[in-house]
Amino acid sequence: MLLHSSLASRIRTLPRSNIPRTHLGVILLLACIISTIDAGGSHSTALASSSSLTTISVGNGPNGIAYDPANGNLYVANFEPGTVSVINGTTNEVSKTIDLGKVRSPWEVAYDPFNKHIYVTEAYNGTVNVIDGIQNSLIATIMTGGREDHPNGIAFNSFNSEMYVVQAVPDSVSAINSTSNSISGVANLGSTKFPWGIAYDPANLGLYIMNLQSNSVSLLNGTTNGLETIIPVGDNPNYAAVDNASGPNYGNVFVTNFASDSVSVINWRTNEVIANISVSGNPKSIVFDPENGNFYTTDYGSGTVSEISGTNDTVLGYVQAGPEPSVMAFDPQNQNLYVTNFGEGTVTVLSTTNMTLTSPSLSTTSSTTESTTYTSTAVNSSTFSTSSGTTATTSQAASSTITNYSSSNDNSSLSSPPLTSSQSSILVPVAIAAASVLTVGTVFILLRKRSGS
Repeated sequence: MLLHSSLASRIRTLPRSNIPRTHLGVILLLACIISTIDAGGSHSTALASSSSLTTISVGNGPNGIAYDPANGNLYVANFEPGTVSVINGTTNEVSKTIDLGKVRSPWEVAYDPFNKHIYVTEAYNGTVNVIDGIQNSLIATIMTGGREDHPNGIAFNSFNSEMYVVQAVPDSVSAINSTSNSISGVANLGSTKFPWGIAYDPANLGLYIMNLQSNSVSLLNGTTNGLETIIPVGDNPNYAAVDNASGPNYGNVFVTNFASDSVSVINWRTNEVIANISVSGNPKSIVFDPENGNFYTTDYGSGTVSEISGTNDTVLGYVQAGPEPSVMAFDPQNQNLYVTNFGEGTVTVLSTTNMTLTSPSLSTTSSTTESTTYTSTAVNSSTFSTSSGTTATTSQAASSTITNYSSSNDNSSLSSPPLTSSQSSILVPVAIAAASVLTVGTVFILLRKRSGS
């Protein structure tokens, strides 16, 4: 398995003697993630069809993607070339490529309806780039901390009109003021490990942060920015989506657990896990379609997208999505899902109104219902450090009981979807890359402990 030549060259030329060990650890971690990117030449912007899929060629290593309802465009973060591709949601063609400058590593993308700007995190630059959605140009770069802070997930809090950026290394979240595009404060997540994705819940004004290596979800109060509780979920939680349609499930949070092939459902009132849904193929990102009330997950390991019923929490089926589907965005205007394929440098377009699902294969499970009970971490007093040096305090959070239901409690476990020959050919390098990520992540944590960071 060869590392992408451009990235390998960049890493080899880094002055490692001047790089903190924590920073080097995450560079290696990201190198492992990107190790299966196609090293082919430049991509065109024309619409293409590959294996009966509608795909759009973008830059190498596309990951984060966000929809701008003001102009109908999709914004894709291309990790390797350090660019953002702008896709016209009407024509499904790349209308512009925005260069973020030298030594850039764009990772996640979020849209701010308050100022109509697009925010792009830099995985190992300690910055967030701001793009004007009208001019489609870079207008600002915000430092979220040191270069070793590694901002990843990002989400907009509509209550206070601020952007929240997850920083993986110091286990913290930075808030960005949308008016001044400056850091308004930093929240400490406590003893979590490698926080990754983040989602805002309008039902309780909370921000849910997925902790990749501690198998938990941290809840920040969106009004005081204080840490309220930590909820155990499945293995390697990555992303989350919220049911924001009116109905009995409004406000519930669906969390993808990459390593345990499941989606945990958190009740927004009690912050308890009320169900675990078996989803084959390493579910990574997840989005909600308010029109049909269903959720969609990218299944990174099997190259598929699964559809989950938001009514009864069951998998309805799956469709092929391309190699290494990573992050998704939903366009409510044309009812399309846009899926970034990290290893192919493309974005797959899937219609939610014209989707032919393959029913999941069911395997026999024991009729015995088993459950494991956890107690979430109660927070007596959490503080949020502001740029002026003052702190906000949240009251003691009540301890909540988390019930992790086995799949036999409500759903049969699912066998892996059948793989095509092309998918089978990438499974080995993907598995090696995934193992490398976990290994380097563990070494990275040990280095942090030894260095006292």
